[in-house]
Amino acid sequence: MEHLMRQCMYRENHKRQGSPLEDSFGRRIDYLRVSVTDRCNLKCIYCMPKSGVHHSHQSEILSSEEIARFVSIVKKLGLRKVRLTGGEPLLRPDIVRLVSLIKATGIRDLSLTTNGIRLSDMADDLKKAGINRVNISLDTLEPEKYRAITRGGDIRRVLEGIKKAEEVGLYPVKINVVPMPGLNDDEIQRFASLTFEKDYHIRYIEYMRGGRNEASGKIGHLKKQEIMDRVSELGRLTRLTFRGGGPSRNYRIEGARGVVGFISPVTDHFCASCNRLRLTAAGKLCPCLFSNVELDVRALLRSGASDEELDKLFQSAVAVKPAGHYLEMEKRFSGLSSMSEIGG
Repeated sequence: MEHLMRQCMYRENHKRQGSPLEDSFGRRIDYLRVSVTDRCNLKCIYCMPKSGVHHSHQSEILSSEEIARFVSIVKKLGLRKVRLTGGEPLLRPDIVRLVSLIKATGIRDLSLTTNGIRLSDMADDLKKAGINRVNISLDTLEPEKYRAITRGGDIRRVLEGIKKAEEVGLYPVKINVVPMPGLNDDEIQRFASLTFEKDYHIRYIEYMRGGRNEASGKIGHLKKQEIMDRVSELGRLTRLTFRGGGPSRNYRIEGARGVVGFISPVTDHFCASCNRLRLTAAGKLCPCLFSNVELDVRALLRSGASDEELDKLFQSAVAVKPAGHYLEMEKRFSGLSSMSEIGG
């Protein structure tokens, strides 16, 4: 009942205010993360159970036309940024075509998060289709350690992908690192040192328990400040101007070309400035990464719904977006079997 009352009040306010959309806490919602597949070619220990997960049937996954139509509709409400995620988005057979369809809607800021395994083969086509930049998940620079963390991955292919992304102009290249005690925390400074050589954005992401897998409870937690302290040993950190509602708080090490960023969903969460909603591969619209609330976009799309009905669904998702996540309130969040369900 509370959610329904908030929706009604929100819609009335929206009619007076017009676009861009704001939620009931005054946050401008202009960013949509779209998981284009729930499949992945790696089984990273903090993301997926060793035994794997149940995948949606292909018929349950949104088509490229369905995704592009939804993006086109919500763009009129003020959407300006779309990020494609997975699973591993480059496993989707028509990913390049999907990129082209989304770009044709007029979205200027179109990015993609990938593990990089297939990037060297696809970077050029992705750039031509309309991808502006990529985030590459890479938790270690050591081949054997990479193989262990990903349960079988080949780091050489990822490094080739990073190089190719640079060559074709997918700037800036962002590298996402999840520091974990006893696993890769000894490489925190090594990653930061890359910014002296290249204009990379190295983003350290606090580990968060978001999946129901056997390794989840065994991985330790490094706080943002602990990570920052280790990075600052390389040189003085200068805070960069914060732009938009992104989660990363960015700094430049004195003398470096690139940037180091710190994303802290646990110890210093960024909910107050969160500007995004998430669309799962199976067509569920989620107001928050760690919430049990889902609105069924796929059902509307496949029942012949009008653009106005889809517009209202998006507005409803914005209206019920919570003030913050429920990571510390386990009774209100049941958890995911893996992050590949929603795209991290």
